[in-house]
Parts: sequence; structure tokens; C-alpha cells
Amino acid sequence: MKRGLATELLGFALLLSAALLGSVALFAFALGLLTVVAGCLLATAVAARRARITRTVDQTEVVEGRPVALRFSVHGLRGLPVHVEVRDEDGAWRRLAAGAAQRLTIERPGPHLIGPSAVRVRDDLGLFSRLRRAGEPAVVLVLPAPASAGVQPHPQGADPGGDPEPDGLQPYSRGTPVGRIHWPSVARAGEWQERRVISAPRGLPLVVVDLAGAASDGAIDWTLRAAAGQIHGLARAGGCRVLLPGERLPIPVENVAEGWPTVHRRLASVRGSRDALAPAAPPGAVHIRATQAPALADPPGRRLPPEVVPLERTSFRNGADRHLP
Repeated sequence: MKRGLATELLGFALLLSAALLGSVALFAFALGLLTVVAGCLLATAVAARRARITRTVDQTEVVEGRPVALRFSVHGLRGLPVHVEVRDEDGAWRRLAAGAAQRLTIERPGPHLIGPSAVRVRDDLGLFSRLRRAGEPAVVLVLPAPASAGVQPHPQGADPGGDPEPDGLQPYSRGTPVGRIHWPSVARAGEWQERRVISAPRGLPLVVVDLAGAASDGAIDWTLRAAAGQIHGLARAGGCRVLLPGERLPIPVENVAEGWPTVHRRLASVRGSRDALAPAAPPGAVHIRATQAPALADPPGRRLPPEVVPLERTSFRNGADRHLP
């Protein structure tokens, strides 16, 4: 907009100079410049009214550090000397090509809300632009990246969990087998529930995740990554049990293919449990405490993109998660 106004003022200045000097050539040049400016302004205004810009989010969950693709579709600008630009993570504007995708990287575990993207309609000379918003808000669950850590191997011949036993109901988690869904709850109240299943603890190591007393969001992030690394390693070595903040009974993780994805999602949604009481960890358990997190500030690269807002565990599990089967 500033460039357009400056060009328009230049045109009027040249027009005044042509009148004072009596120069026909300068007058024609100034008049042509003003005509171009007026045409760009008109084209931008018309395009801003006609443009239909839509945006879709490809993923509903992603491991932190990996990009989320935002795909744009632009209609209604045919025949106009204008284009659409989108603002990147670093705040720079780039031109949207046909079928183009923007990539956002969220480097913090937990549920996040991606708000509408900032876009603008701009004439091809770059003189004028109109700001717009594209896309509906979308919830993305960012899974903690498992931290590299030494994991004690599961003893050979140990029972991988014993016989499963039902233990009431719990909120539905994505990836749960269909056989464990409590269909009467779905039919009766439209609320997705699953049967909680526990396993006998014979020889199965226990991982206790403790967010009590977390000094910062960085300490929570460290705890989730450390816990993810331990659980994933134990799942590959023969299985484990996981006690999450606010849970009464541990969750069995039989192996990487079955139990791990469900617990990984559950682990990503416990950020809001920092005020929960510290769980009791029996002797021999792998106790991962947020109070043991290194006293380091969050790295500069872990800032969230402008349109991304973190959600607390309560709002995620009671609201948006209900619509993610």
C-alpha cells in the first residue's frame, strides 16, 4: 500500500512539473503513470471481492519437528493482473502457486490449534494489496519426539503382561482397536468411550510420568520426550506399563505396533496435568520427573508459528478430541 501511495504522489508531482514546465512528454508520462496506479488499485479491489481462498490441513497429528502441510486453493482471479501471497513462519510473504502448500513446523508436543492463515491479494506490480484470512481453525496433536536414552532390556522369558482384565471405561483414544470400543455409550449418549484393559504386572517394567512441580513449559516438554523415549524403547524390548499423570492404573504397552501408538497420543495430551499430585512410584519403576529437567531456557528455534496456539489437555480431550475418531 505504501508503494502504491508513493507512486501515486510521484505521478501527481510529475503532472504538476509538466504543467509548470509546459512539457507535453512529461505530462503524458505522468498521466500514464497515474493511469497504471489507478488500474492496479481497481484490479486489487475487484480481486479482493471476487477471490475465494480455501485452506486445508493435511494431518491431524504429527511428530514434533516434522512439518504440517497447509494446502491452499485460489479461485476467482482469472483475467486479473493480481496474485495471492501467504505469510511464512518467518513473517515473509511468498507467492502462492497453483496447488501450492505451506509448511508449518511445530516444535512443541501437545495439542495445538492452527488458526486461519494470513494471506493477501496483491497486484502484479506490487503497488497495492488487501489482507485476507483463509481456512477454518484446525486441531493438530503434536506427538513428543522420543528422546535417545538408555533403556534396560526386558528379561528373557518374562511374562509380557499376563492375561488382560477389563477395568471400567475411559475416554476413547485414537488408534484403539474396534473391539475395545464401548458401543452402548456411543449409541446411548453419542460419547466415544473405550474399555480400559489392564494386564498382570508379572515381570513388566513400569514407567511413571510425573509432571508435578514443573517449573516451565520447557520442563514439561523435556519430560514428555524423555518418557516417550523410555516407553518406545521398552515396547521394542518386550513391553512395559505406563502410569500417566492423573491416571489411577497403568496402561499396558505390549509392543511398538499395538500399544505404543495409543500411549504416544495419550502422552501428548497430558500437558495440562502439571498441577496433579505426584504419583506413587514403586521400587524399581522408571520414574521420570519434570523437576529433574535441565535448568535451560527453551531454544530460540522452538517458538510457535504466529497462527498456532497451544491447547490445554482439558479443552482438547473434552472438545476437539471428541471429533477425531
